[in-house]
Amino acid sequence: MSKYIIWIIVAISAITFNSITSHAQDKPSFIFPVQCTLNENCWTANYVDVNPNTNEVEDFTCGPRSYDGHKGTDFALKNRQVMRQGVDVLAARDGIVERLRDSEDDTPKSETQIAAIKKNRKECGNGVFIDHGVALKTVYCHMKKGSITVKVGDQVSAGDKIGEIGQSGMAEFPHLHFGIIWENGVIDPYTGLTNQEGCGLNRGALWADPGSISYEQFSIYDGGFRASAPNFKAIEEGEHNPETLSKSGEALVLWSAFYGLRAGDQIELTITDPAGRVFAQQDITQEKTRARQYYYTGRKLAGKNMPPGEYTGTIKVERLNISEKTRNFTVDLR
Repeated sequence: MSKYIIWIIVAISAITFNSITSHAQDKPSFIFPVQCTLNENCWTANYVDVNPNTNEVEDFTCGPRSYDGHKGTDFALKNRQVMRQGVDVLAARDGIVERLRDSEDDTPKSETQIAAIKKNRKECGNGVFIDHGVALKTVYCHMKKGSITVKVGDQVSAGDKIGEIGQSGMAEFPHLHFGIIWENGVIDPYTGLTNQEGCGLNRGALWADPGSISYEQFSIYDGGFRASAPNFKAIEEGEHNPETLSKSGEALVLWSAFYGLRAGDQIELTITDPAGRVFAQQDITQEKTRARQYYYTGRKLAGKNMPPGEYTGTIKVERLNISEKTRNFTVDLR
């Protein structure tokens, strides 16, 4: 073989190797796509299902914080009132708007409506697809009707507002479904791996600021007091938490809301009076793994015999050998 042919083969091999190496090193990064602060005024409800070819659901940590076939990450709001006030969705990376839809309602859906959504393949609801080049795209679903601020063909930069979080399509509560597609594969931004590669592996997060976007085992995202059993539909709509209640009222009730509870979690709800004495307490063992969960506890009031002042509600969750969280709420009983 001629030395020139050998040189050409070596040169081509080197070019190919360098190209592959360069592509592997050219890892994309994404800013957080919502104008909110995680675990303060928005929360992660679901992660990518990295075991999509079986009935078993697994997020990238091998935990159950996903649902079967889920292809993105869900960032949720506290209630629909926050949604109505407006929470911006941001382009996670520079790109061009490829397609969008902005005609679907944000109302909670009946079973009949859900069936129609599936039939018409509008599970995403109102959404924006952004093309970032090199076969890389991002998907933003369940956005609020009438909120989308871009048009097909628009050039957007990372951080530009493209709309607001809503509850359109198949959405049980207001949230943004954020998805990444690279070379036709679903990518988990927490690992840089496709959803076909299983759990417990990590090539490196694709978040531009990974330190501020960490995995959450679960969240106590809301709670408060009521004078009777809470109406959780009203709470989902944004019913106000009272700062004061009458001691001549019917009862004193502490309610709580969670994202990411797992079967076996231990939940403790406690109300203490102004002297620190236990007024009501309930211990609960979570029976099923659920994306969202409500609980409440309390007891009837004793009228004029009730000591006035500040009552404290303490919500505690323990996950054996993994995590523990506590959150307090107060109300003034007069």
